[in-house]
Amino acid sequence: MVKIGMLNGLRVREVMTEALLLLRAEMPVDEAWQILHDGGVSGAPVLDARGRLVGVISNYDLADPRRRVPNETTLVRDVMTRLVYAVRAGDSVLAAVRLMIDEKIHRVVAVNDDGSIAGVIVPMDILRVLARKEVGRLEYIDLRSLAGG
Repeated sequence: MVKIGMLNGLRVREVMTEALLLLRAEMPVDEAWQILHDGGVSGAPVLDARGRLVGVISNYDLADPRRRVPNETTLVRDVMTRLVYAVRAGDSVLAAVRLMIDEKIHRVVAVNDDGSIAGVIVPMDILRVLARKEVGRLEYIDLRSLAGG
């Protein structure tokens, strides 16, 4: 059984995704969507022209037609979420989990002590670690055999 203490002992840096896609606030949303799609991710941090973190964008932000500006090229800055939730890379994974639950979000930026971006942590990162810890105890069931077919 996975215990809460295990999550408390794990640090964000141990489970976060370090290889990040970073998007620019001034890029068109169609270009941003293509980058996310090609990278196989559902969202990314957004940087301004000076390289500062100014938001986060997800496929949800890009897909919502209500956020498009009529008759103009919509830019990432027009649809991104400006409120960035972050944890330190040295924080416990449980702190990131609690933040995601409390704020009803699916992506938390991990920052280094100097405030630079260290990575991103998403629920799948945490599930991956939990599955590895329990790998010897997993048993898969073929539901077809239970249905008699």
